[in-house]
Amino acid sequence: MKNRIRKAVMPLLLAFVATSCTSDLYYAGSFLRKFEQGKSTATEKIYVHLPESMIHTNSSLNEVPGFMLMSEQEQDSVIASKTAIVDKIDDSIFLSQFNSAFLFTLSRTRIPIVLVGDASKMPKADDQHFTVDFVQMEAEEYMEPCTSSFKTRNGLNYRHDYDLRHFSLNVWMKLDARDSVGEVFFKNEEIGETFRGRVLSIEGGHASMQADYERIDVNDAYRVARRLGSLCATLYVEKILSEYVCRTKGTNQTYFIYDPWMNTIESLLPYSEGAKESFEKL
Repeated sequence: MKNRIRKAVMPLLLAFVATSCTSDLYYAGSFLRKFEQGKSTATEKIYVHLPESMIHTNSSLNEVPGFMLMSEQEQDSVIASKTAIVDKIDDSIFLSQFNSAFLFTLSRTRIPIVLVGDASKMPKADDQHFTVDFVQMEAEEYMEPCTSSFKTRNGLNYRHDYDLRHFSLNVWMKLDARDSVGEVFFKNEEIGETFRGRVLSIEGGHASMQADYERIDVNDAYRVARRLGSLCATLYVEKILSEYVCRTKGTNQTYFIYDPWMNTIESLLPYSEGAKESFEKL
């Protein structure tokens, strides 16, 4: 008898979930459409405070023994030997790459964007205001010690130690969402070098090997800035859609995957699952 009850309840549960998702999709889709169609009800605005400065960090220096006890000249020598990207970044170009990508992607929604120069003058989020405030940006470079083990054609084992350079762009922001009033969120984008190699032979303890490195430079850092700017805008729109549905219905259990190039909702996920791939709440 219990099994029959379970079998009867399951279709009802699935129908409820499907109906809930359909309802959420309707509200989120209608929100995007009213701006695309220029309806009189499209009165909301997005207020944005863009990052105006950034910090440069080389985390590898933390691993240098006695670095803080070195003379200034010695420190400069160590920094030069371990730094290849953050010291070459032009802040104005880098910020322009991030900010332009963020604003362009956000503008795909056709929701009016208001730039706020002073973060203290940002309006409070309400039914007519969505807000995002970038509070800090960090360009981080570090070296990752790596080891690869190889076996030659003759069955001999060989170990090769090397370092791979990584670059990460880290941003912290305050934004309005149903679970984030006044809280700080984090997102980053990273790129790293890669290594491929194989030992050809070992003679007298010396290995002859074929090694290929795919290196990164400052141009890759600028590309990371563009990618993260666009990604932050996309994830923020997804937050807006969830927030709008929650404000309109009083509840929302759906996470909307947004496609900025088509200005449409690409797919749906349970909110708790989709939120894991969004901003990290600190």
